[in-house]
Amino acid sequence: MKPLFVPALVLSLASASAALPPLKIGLDTQATEWIVSLEGGGQVCDRAGRPLLKLAPDEKLRIWWDSRGVADPTSEYRVQVGRPLGLEEADALMKRLKKLGVPSNRVKVPDADTWRVLVGHFPEAPKAEPLLQKLQDLGFDELWVASEPRDSQPRKGRALYGVTERYERRALPLGGVWLKPSGDLTSLQGKGRYRGKVEIFPNAQGRLTVVNTLDLETYLRGVVPKEMGAWEFPSLEALKAQAVAARTYAVANRGKRLADGFDMGDTVADQVYGGHDGEQPLTDRAIQETEGLFATYGGKPILALFMANCGGHTVDVAYVFGGDAPYLKAAPCYPAKPLTLPFASGAIVTTEAQQPWLSWELLRLAAGIVPVEWLSSERLARPATANDLAAPVLALQQRLGIDPTPLDRAGNLTLALARALGLHKVVEGQERPQDAAYFLPADLPAGDRLLAAFLTRRGIVPAATWAAKEAPTLRQALLALGRMWQDLDPLVPGEGALLMDRQVRRKRGGPEPLALSPRLLLAEEAPDGSLRLVPKADIQVGDRLRWIPAEDGSASVLVRRLDPDGAAWDRYNPTAHWRVEYTEADLLALVRKRIKVSGIRELKAQYNEEGRVLDLTLVDSQGAPHRVRGMHIRGLLGLKDNVFRWITLGQGAQRRWVFYGRGWGHGVGMCQTGAYGMALEGATFQQILLHYYPGIELKRVD
Repeated sequence: MKPLFVPALVLSLASASAALPPLKIGLDTQATEWIVSLEGGGQVCDRAGRPLLKLAPDEKLRIWWDSRGVADPTSEYRVQVGRPLGLEEADALMKRLKKLGVPSNRVKVPDADTWRVLVGHFPEAPKAEPLLQKLQDLGFDELWVASEPRDSQPRKGRALYGVTERYERRALPLGGVWLKPSGDLTSLQGKGRYRGKVEIFPNAQGRLTVVNTLDLETYLRGVVPKEMGAWEFPSLEALKAQAVAARTYAVANRGKRLADGFDMGDTVADQVYGGHDGEQPLTDRAIQETEGLFATYGGKPILALFMANCGGHTVDVAYVFGGDAPYLKAAPCYPAKPLTLPFASGAIVTTEAQQPWLSWELLRLAAGIVPVEWLSSERLARPATANDLAAPVLALQQRLGIDPTPLDRAGNLTLALARALGLHKVVEGQERPQDAAYFLPADLPAGDRLLAAFLTRRGIVPAATWAAKEAPTLRQALLALGRMWQDLDPLVPGEGALLMDRQVRRKRGGPEPLALSPRLLLAEEAPDGSLRLVPKADIQVGDRLRWIPAEDGSASVLVRRLDPDGAAWDRYNPTAHWRVEYTEADLLALVRKRIKVSGIRELKAQYNEEGRVLDLTLVDSQGAPHRVRGMHIRGLLGLKDNVFRWITLGQGAQRRWVFYGRGWGHGVGMCQTGAYGMALEGATFQQILLHYYPGIELKRVD
């Protein structure tokens, strides 16, 4: 790919991670009890560090909060009025609502310099419907019912207890406990193992909050593999880009959930964090090689947003979260010119444009069993003879270690192939005449019926073959021979992605060289699975290759898969393209979770040039419009992303909605799959970050 300009890194003398205070990560706020153990044993202390009781290695302790009755709800339902707004616009909207007799307040959008205006407090979403109707009558068309954190006062509980494996109950301080292992890890049953400091204490909702306090770099060891695991994206440069983005996001969002007693949670609402159990060697290396490095704009860490898959193009933050961050602008996820490597066949092959006769069985046979010249439509359409197949059968017998048996030149040729490979030996006592009568035409000779039934049952020979009056074509005979070979000695082709240095990377494996046979056969596999022999091909880096190995281990047949998801950098994610279907009732039930409608008349969408829905209006059965934008669009329809189109089938209650789309996430910032695609084409982590966050500087921040 074309090199990108990379500014010089601004380095400080001290590591930023050493100077920054530790992070507090909320692991849970909902449970009322936990079963814990400490690596090597250790102490259970109060939160000031004073020892309370000692645990032996592997000893389990149940920590239980008696909250005096049912715990309070941690969330409520509120109505959001309009899209996220700037501070002055939000205040103006609140004044307007106040004049209309609807008190409101504003809540800052964590990932942008914008505010959401919220009204009402409801324990259940349906109870918000009268307020929704009132606001609609007042002329507000962009309304949204959302679950929000609920403010509550701390409750007085009976006690916090620790119950040992000997069923001894020990009273613990109401302020909570600090778990101090003799080793490195604290284990929370059903959750995982964690480095650093783990505290458990009661919260305002009558449940237990679990907080893991640790330094930034150690935290990243549990984040990067969960956000962009090395098994799914085994590229060091892509993982380094993710490490810088995750490090920057953590610092920029420190204190985001201070009201809950920690900085950030461990879910997709912040960054997914898996503790010690999520760590992987390659992501550890990516973190170490970028230690203390941040993405900055104007000297400050950026809001380093990222998503799994951008659907071919990211979007400006203004259309999703509001605001105007210069480094969160739309960016393409396609290379200006795909990076390709030339490959050529080592044998003379047919150049027919259409080759519907080609199959994996024929490719395998052509790799040393039958002449490559046979692979042409004209040759394969000729009637097959025993003279044609005698040499291939002998070669296959030798390959399989079968005693050479001359091919029977009388009788049915397909059955002669099966007998030459010994398959007639397995039918006696297993195949029944009744089954043969069930599968086969009545006029097939009695001596052939059991073997023919076996071949049909195994899927080797179609049942219609036995009723044919004419001799099989060479293609039919070779296809049967190849399927017999596959049944006796199944082939699992090698498979991997093409790398820049002409190596391949197998799934869940590292790079390895791919030796090519001098008599290489080169083929392409279309998205529909059809195959075509080609004399040469410029194969895009990152394309999936499959190959059939020769006896010396080199690839005798190399098949390039034309990716069904196209040429984008983000094509490596299963959600690069998707399809979702709803019945009328299912879609209506989904919509009613967010907005009050009696029915759906139609949907209207406004798109940008990349096909992303920026503005969606649902017209209800009464003709009233309900407008949603940004993140709310995919939430309303239960879709993975806002890059979609739809068709409807049927009418009224029988109507079905079929959505076709691509991408997964909010579409703002770095596309994680795209970062992997860029890395495959040779981009450095600096180039990746500058592509998705234009105008940033990479710095070590004190």
